[in-house]
Amino acid sequence: MVDASIGGKTGVNHPKGKNLIGAFHQPRLVLIDPDTLNTLPAREFRAGMAEVIKYGVIWDAELFGQLEATTRTDRRQYYSDGFLTDILRRSCQAKVDVVSQDEKESGLRAILNYGHTIGHAIESLTHYRTFKHGEGVGLGMIAVGEIAVQLGLWSKDCAERQYRLIEKTGLPTQLPATFETEAVLDVLTTDKKVKAGQVRFIMPTAIAKVEITDRVPTENILKALHQMQTAA
Repeated sequence: MVDASIGGKTGVNHPKGKNLIGAFHQPRLVLIDPDTLNTLPAREFRAGMAEVIKYGVIWDAELFGQLEATTRTDRRQYYSDGFLTDILRRSCQAKVDVVSQDEKESGLRAILNYGHTIGHAIESLTHYRTFKHGEGVGLGMIAVGEIAVQLGLWSKDCAERQYRLIEKTGLPTQLPATFETEAVLDVLTTDKKVKAGQVRFIMPTAIAKVEITDRVPTENILKALHQMQTAA
């Protein structure tokens, strides 16, 4: 509802990586029925909320603040119908605002991949069986948030706010102790966001503000991932 339904991007997963094969084809109509969310298992609802949190970080500070102020964000039952509808509307509008300026991801649209670069690598390396897509995105946001702190791009306080919201939503915040962090580097080179041989990262600089950069040292990526691993 808040992500793939808007934007006209179609794609399929491939052993080499996520969404490497696809096309752009805008729909004539997008129909969203919030009541269908009542049928989702709690884990699927939480996975979808990862994309909502993403919009708060990259585009909509008010949305982020509303989620922070909500006592529980891990289950549908804790959202009023009005608040849920507002979340859907604001998220869709954020994506429309971005896609209308850059339909085929030549520039601005890349910010919608916040958390996805490392998230896709985590999904791929766990063979799409360990984490739901939204769970991978949540882990990716935590990793990139930590990297941004290491590089002095945003504050520790903002990173902690993001972490607390992801944790409150019931999304995983740690990687398995057996996860091969170094293998992420190889997967990143096949990501669709690679340009001229450089991996582009969407880095947060404030709540509702991000920048695109290919200047992320390998050691910072590995350090962030190691910090996210559970004790053996």
